Amino acid sequence: MSKKVLLLGLLCLFCAANVFAGNPVSVKKGSVSVFKTPSRALLEIDYSTAKVGKLTFEEYLKNKGNDYVRDWPRESETAASYFRQQFNKKSKGMKLTTDETDVAYKIVIRVKNLDMGDAGSYFVSMAITGFAGKAGGVIMSGSIEVIDLQTNKVVCTLYADDVQGKGNPKDAIRLGNMYKVLATNICKLK
Repeated sequence: MSKKVLLLGLLCLFCAANVFAGNPVSVKKGSVSVFKTPSRALLEIDYSTAKVGKLTFEEYLKNKGNDYVRDWPRESETAASYFRQQFNKKSKGMKLTTDETDVAYKIVIRVKNLDMGDAGSYFVSMAITGFAGKAGGVIMSGSIEVIDLQTNKVVCTLYADDVQGKGNPKDAIRLGNMYKVLATNICKLK
């Protein structure tokens, strides 16, 4: 069997898997109608209970080195901006902002498990197939809460199960790609 036929078969298999894959985001409590209503919201991403493998997120950052710890606030904001941009692009109602005036809600993404992916898988996939897709992409599980800022009550809780983004050599972009997929899947909920 030639390499081209084998690669074509693998590509078809990956495409078929994506077509039949369900939404990795589901409603746990409340109604997604909150996303459909025109309003403005803030975004917060909470890594305080996140695990990367067996490590706490704090331990993971420290293991990556002092430069990584120092750069994390900027890197995490870059990743969050991917979520905000994609959410605002896809949402017909609620829009995210960084301006704290006149906001009705806050969306809190509570990261539980995080597989940060790796640049190596991305490069290997590119070298073999010329297409990286999700190879090396970040995978996240956790919950998303929508909090009404007037009452300080959670009006909707979503569960995210193994949301995976596209691979990239840079950590912030890999993480951002996952948040982009998460935003798209939230906006698809009915």
